[in-house]
Amino acid sequence: MEKGRQGKLNSNYRHGHHINGKPSPTYISWRDMKARCQNPNHEHYEYYGGRGVEICERWQNFANFLADMGERPPGKTLDRINNDRNYEPGNCRWTTRKEQVQNRRNQYLFIAMDSQGTMIASNNQHEFARQHGLNRRHINNCLNGRAKTHKGWRFKRIILDEKGVVHFNNESQ
Repeated sequence: MEKGRQGKLNSNYRHGHHINGKPSPTYISWRDMKARCQNPNHEHYEYYGGRGVEICERWQNFANFLADMGERPPGKTLDRINNDRNYEPGNCRWTTRKEQVQNRRNQYLFIAMDSQGTMIASNNQHEFARQHGLNRRHINNCLNGRAKTHKGWRFKRIILDEKGVVHFNNESQ
């Protein structure tokens, strides 16, 4: 528990994890994780609880979450290493927003070909766009068939079928 204004322990909160009467960043991350997974009225429930992402029994209790994860470092957010697994010890870490964007479910392998025919494989649209002075949204439009090229670059999504055969997004399988 923390000390209140008069230097006494703040017993108004069960978990005692408040700073100047406000929930700590660590507590907010825990509370938001629970809401995303367990509250069907949460705006992002469909991407978490709605698709089966759960919170392990141990982390239903804030003190256990805090013991396993430690304090949330400044500038970091809660991230699941494998986005198809649950919130549980060994699958969560504190990362920056930039690192978290690179760990999205919708990242997939693609081939980019410049106007000279040089081909580059990547699985990170954001980093590829940054490295080559391109717009990530325009790359995404090419990969999803809404555009053919972006600044002379052509993009094809790589798809691996159930037999292990590689296909590209505009080829029939």
